[in-house]
Amino acid sequence: METESFKLDVHVQALSQDQSLGFVSTVLISQYREVEEFLINEKDDTVTSLGSYPEDSSTSHDPLISLKLPSFKPNDVYQRLQTHLHDHDLSEQLSYKIVQAQQRQKRQSFYLPQQRPLFMIVSVKLTHKVYNVVSCDSAPLATDFDQESQQEEEEESKTCAICLENLLRSEDYCEMPTCSHYFHEPCLTEWLTRDNNSCPLCRKPVDKLHS
Repeated sequence: METESFKLDVHVQALSQDQSLGFVSTVLISQYREVEEFLINEKDDTVTSLGSYPEDSSTSHDPLISLKLPSFKPNDVYQRLQTHLHDHDLSEQLSYKIVQAQQRQKRQSFYLPQQRPLFMIVSVKLTHKVYNVVSCDSAPLATDFDQESQQEEEEESKTCAICLENLLRSEDYCEMPTCSHYFHEPCLTEWLTRDNNSCPLCRKPVDKLHS
């Protein structure tokens, strides 16, 4: 199963620039960063989104970047972006989007006597994807506990601690990878969807994979 680590969304709005802003084009770039969490069911590799939130509430919005572009040659645009972003992949993708928007605006304004400089507003949304992995099985429950604690653990395994219903009658159940506690699969999925990233019984955190 392959999953993306990051997702990039770019929106570019290009307008004819007011002459008071100069004779070179202006590009204003705003960036927003967020984290989106997913639940991976190892039994069938299904992936469920648990929602998203700002990467850091204090720094999710990066400072605005203002660029002056004498030309829209792809390499020139890339070099100016790289100077500010210090990120090859991001600079390459943004330069492509900016040049593409300039070409569209140029085709729309072909009837004007001369091509005026442009004012561009570029909105960048970078999503970091985090995957929570939980083992789910359909086989009968197996116990391999120490003799002294076996009876107590067996009592816990008979009941789903989330819905308090009999667990042994269910064919679909999940085992927490960090503590080996068992729960109904739908119960555990709903529990994790509510921003709970720990075992309902012992509160040990769920394993996370950053692809």
